[in-house]
Amino acid sequence: MHSYKLTRRGKIVLTMFVMMLSLVVGSLFIKDIAIASDGSEIILQKPVYLSNANSSGQSISFSNELKRLRDNDSADEILIANDLKVEDIDEKEILSINVEDISSHEGKIAFLTFDDGPSHNVTPLVLETLQRYNIYATFFVLGNMCEKNGYMLKEVRDRGHSIGVHSYTHELNKLLKSRDSFINEIKMTEDAIKKNLGEDFSTRLFRFPGGSFEPYKRQYMDDLKDLGYVSVDWNALTGDSEYANPKAEILMERLKATIINKDRIIVLMHDSDTKQVSAEILPDIIEHLKTEGYEFAVLK
Repeated sequence: MHSYKLTRRGKIVLTMFVMMLSLVVGSLFIKDIAIASDGSEIILQKPVYLSNANSSGQSISFSNELKRLRDNDSADEILIANDLKVEDIDEKEILSINVEDISSHEGKIAFLTFDDGPSHNVTPLVLETLQRYNIYATFFVLGNMCEKNGYMLKEVRDRGHSIGVHSYTHELNKLLKSRDSFINEIKMTEDAIKKNLGEDFSTRLFRFPGGSFEPYKRQYMDDLKDLGYVSVDWNALTGDSEYANPKAEILMERLKATIINKDRIIVLMHDSDTKQVSAEILPDIIEHLKTEGYEFAVLK
């Protein structure tokens, strides 16, 4: 068998051929380019691949720099993915309205409110739906539930929703036993909230268990005012607390009946662990209110 020895020129040609072949083959397997929402390319500098607990495949953790290519192919804008926050991604401004200003607001507006949470099972479902529709709500929380599910209270706050006080125990015989017990339950609820959200947290929203419609509850209004609170009731509801195992159709019909001829509505719902159906019908409620021309806002 004869052997062949490459000349110097042949070696150079072969080396160039191998390099070109490597570039061509490598380009077929490039995975580090993505398309941004504006149609421009984003080059991912050394992406780190991590397993995703929620998927059988893989996800990419962009702990590296992302460079956006402009029309002139410059890459002078650098984004650090780990520094991006929800508020940076969602640019929609949250519409917040003082309770006292609701009656003077022009147009149709709806305030979605949830009582008796935060809960372990239902509150996450409610938050997921609200985020999907980019809608913000007001949660009137119980102090004892904040003690139990503080991590979920943080989720409510971190996602931009408004928080109000709904007593500590939800037991009227304890809450309204005396003026001292009334004030004490509010203070205990404040402490439970601040334990999870920090001492800087404050709210002026309060909702009586069962609302403030009964005359005997009016005697506590001065105490609320002294504590810096305003009482918030409702003028629309699904009736989810009036039935042991309500069907979705019943709750929807109740909502539709209570919003007739109303431009400004505060909708009462519940996010306690026993109100799974309320989370299930929330998309239908939102869709119906949108169809009726309502804008959504939070109370402050």
